[in-house]
Amino acid sequence: MKKIWLTISLILLCAAQTVLAKNYYRYKNEAGRVEIKDKINRQMESVGYDVISESGKLIRHVEPTKTLAELDADRLKIIEERNKEVEATQQRHRDAELLRQFSSIGDIIRNRDSQLLALEQRIRIQHSKEDLLNLQLEDQQQQAATYERLGQKVAKTILKDIKASQDQIVNNQLNTQLLEKEKIRVEKSFERDIIRYKELESVRIALRKNARVKQGEEPIIFDCPNEKVCNRAWQLAQIYARDHATGKIEIITNTLILTSRPIKDSDIAISFSRIPAEENKMQIVLEVSCSAEEPGVEFCKTPKVKGIRENYLEYLKLRLKS
Repeated sequence: MKKIWLTISLILLCAAQTVLAKNYYRYKNEAGRVEIKDKINRQMESVGYDVISESGKLIRHVEPTKTLAELDADRLKIIEERNKEVEATQQRHRDAELLRQFSSIGDIIRNRDSQLLALEQRIRIQHSKEDLLNLQLEDQQQQAATYERLGQKVAKTILKDIKASQDQIVNNQLNTQLLEKEKIRVEKSFERDIIRYKELESVRIALRKNARVKQGEEPIIFDCPNEKVCNRAWQLAQIYARDHATGKIEIITNTLILTSRPIKDSDIAISFSRIPAEENKMQIVLEVSCSAEEPGVEFCKTPKVKGIRENYLEYLKLRLKS
């Protein structure tokens, strides 16, 4: 029993010594000299300090307290990272919807043209309505002028009709302006969809470049060795598209060059896409397409069209040297 009490007493004594053990705080002052204090002060908090035992053994290191500006910067960084995550998630959803809704760029263009045609028809109707309102107003003003020539007071009904016609003309013009703005919005919206769809399509093409593809439709891929060469190759791509496509270039951005779509059997359409590759490099993907009708498909297999694909890399090689 005595041994048990002795053991307990020793444990309690050690615990008491541990509790009573005093910690000290070591830090570097403004002159760069190490100081040891028995209490924490603001200077120590601002530069950071070590908690040490009475024997000088390091217990833990405490980092400097951040300033309000640093705390604000940390909060802003967290907010920016969260916003990027949300934006990336939203972009994935938009991409999935774009790929679900359309099976090709041709589908997007047809949908765009259909909406623009409907808007143009509504605008023409507004213009016709405005012409009729102007004729109506002119007739009403002539009636009012007749009263004035006869020295009579213009009838209130005529004045009321003139005011109503003027208001209708103003409202009609506002409606026309809204339709014109909507037309611009639709054009820009579909242009973004076309560019994004082509980017996604090009990435998929590059990923399966070694897979089996239809004869005469294989893309040509140029691997950019560095940014400078890639920028030069992108300029040359614009020239190549201009010189070899039958239609004009409709879209030019930092990631997409797209000529007008093929309609006739002998039409040639060209697109270039600049997409990310491994090791933070870039690739330029050339695609040549023809009409989807059977004669256009056969035309795409001819030496003329194949030559556009096959000669592109040699074209770049020669001009990038100069």
